[in-house]
Amino acid sequence: MQYKHPVKYNLMSAKSFEMLLELAFDTDKPAVYEEGATSVYQQFERAYKEAQKKGGKPSEELNFRFERLRLGVAIAFVKAFVRLADNEKSKEVLDVLQEAIKAKNAREIDKIIQKQIAKFDNLYHEIFVNEQRDYLLGMFERTLDAASKEELDELIFQGLELLPEVDWDAKNHDEDDIEPLDEDFLKNL
Repeated sequence: MQYKHPVKYNLMSAKSFEMLLELAFDTDKPAVYEEGATSVYQQFERAYKEAQKKGGKPSEELNFRFERLRLGVAIAFVKAFVRLADNEKSKEVLDVLQEAIKAKNAREIDKIIQKQIAKFDNLYHEIFVNEQRDYLLGMFERTLDAASKEELDELIFQGLELLPEVDWDAKNHDEDDIEPLDEDFLKNL
């Protein structure tokens, strides 16, 4: 992936990650990490640089730091989705992600997620009601598929562009905007 402003991404990534969480949670102090989002990003960068010095071979430490960062980006998009959707099933997914972030290693993170993987299917319950929810879920999916620092940085910056544009009151207008389903369409299902 090629970036338009690679210097900007390198200098602001930790602060940008912190800002993404603040926007998603609509607070200056989102309770995602005990040590703070900036620290989590910096820990990842240190592990990343150490791996680069050793020929680029990923270590257990780098894998763990990457997973914690990726979980934080995923939490930001799911929290924004929850704010728009405001349904209990989506909140359960957020709870699973927040539980996984407390894990002590990458294997423990995988174990927590895999144990409750069925809850993630519930995220897709209401996506067709609101285009912004659909887009947020797409960002969440791309976060789960991200396999590099560059991909996570790109998602963080896209989130920073997206979240200020979200109509947070849309959940209050959805029911008025829903058109009744065509009965002929329903019969053909």
